[in-house]
Amino acid sequence: MKNIILSDIHSNVDALLAVIKEIAEKEGAAVRLLIAGDIVGYGASPNECCDIVRFLIHGRKAVDLQRIQEIVAQPYLDSQQRHDQHNALIALEKKGLAIGGNHDRETAGEPSLTSEMNPVALAAVDWTKGVLSKENRKFLQGLSLRMKFGKEQFEIVHSTPSYPRGYEYVRNAGVLKYTTLWSQVTFGGHTHRPSAYIYTKETRTVNASVLVPADNYDMRLMLIEKQSTNKVESFDIDPGRDWRYYINVGSVGQPRDGNPQACYVVFDSTVKHIDFKRVPYNTEAASKKITEAKLPKELSERVLKGV
Repeated sequence: MKNIILSDIHSNVDALLAVIKEIAEKEGAAVRLLIAGDIVGYGASPNECCDIVRFLIHGRKAVDLQRIQEIVAQPYLDSQQRHDQHNALIALEKKGLAIGGNHDRETAGEPSLTSEMNPVALAAVDWTKGVLSKENRKFLQGLSLRMKFGKEQFEIVHSTPSYPRGYEYVRNAGVLKYTTLWSQVTFGGHTHRPSAYIYTKETRTVNASVLVPADNYDMRLMLIEKQSTNKVESFDIDPGRDWRYYINVGSVGQPRDGNPQACYVVFDSTVKHIDFKRVPYNTEAASKKITEAKLPKELSERVLKGV
């Protein structure tokens, strides 16, 4: 089955609409759309993003088509583009599943007991609480923290599977171990930086091969990580080896790897193949909305620069 995994939408409806359109056109409608948390936070369109996700999960019984039309009526889109966005959402109706992230939980009134937010993040959470509808607050409250697909040997979590409520940042391979990954493939987000690590059961000096590096390398990281010879954007899961993989799918709404384009991952669980995807979108529109909402200035700058 073709699974589309995305994470960290962060109330950026412009990025989300662009990604939905790309998925519908490039991947087709025979997909399962999996959202690995942080639907809200940072951006200026939390209700729009929650409504889209609820539509992707529950369809028009939860969010009517008039509301979908309102959301796609972005001023920078012409009539044909709005039509295409609307059709893309219809094509993916009821194809979605979602879990919650730390911003979703904090906004819903359930802060992490182990991970404190910085002042900018908290300011965005407080603003989001003030504008979020009752329906969307209830929706965020009901999201689980992990979702496992046992027959296909993979799961999604916002940060780490062993302690999802801890919201630990997996910025390098040393954060995780073979024994703390419970599925053949684990998909996460949280750092906003696409990456891929391979873990082996055997004890060795290098405990993870990095296919898509999350951070720049230094000598300390080289003790626990080995960068692949060529940075890759697609690779196969090896079914013949007892390896475990941790895949960070990056961020839809606020990438932080120096590339402002939205990220998502395609995982074909039948042939065990993974593709990393990037989608350009109207970052100027997203930035302007953040400014107009009087959210912290640095948030409007981050979507422009991808940092």
